[in-house]
Amino acid sequence: MIGFSMVPGAVDLSAAAEAGIGEEMAATTAAGAAALTGVVPMALDEDSAQFATALNAAGAAYLATSTEHVGQRAAYSGVQGLASATATAVDAVNATLL
Repeated sequence: MIGFSMVPGAVDLSAAAEAGIGEEMAATTAAGAAALTGVVPMALDEDSAQFATALNAAGAAYLATSTEHVGQRAAYSGVQGLASATATAVDAVNATLL
């Protein structure tokens, strides 16, 4: 039989690191949001207007992708914390049964 082993403290550290990375990504993305979606046309012609619209759309797509990625990191961090807590609880139950 192959055993399963986990070090809850190490998983907790990983969860904290993921949460920290996600928070940093959210902060840097928020700081750049205005620059990514606040492009104004360089001139009053149609080409400039369409180019500014395209740049704003690309910026909005980047922000949406970044937001989704931050959410995935937060979910992963939460699942790691749950796994650590579950392993700790199972170990405690097993210890009392032995």
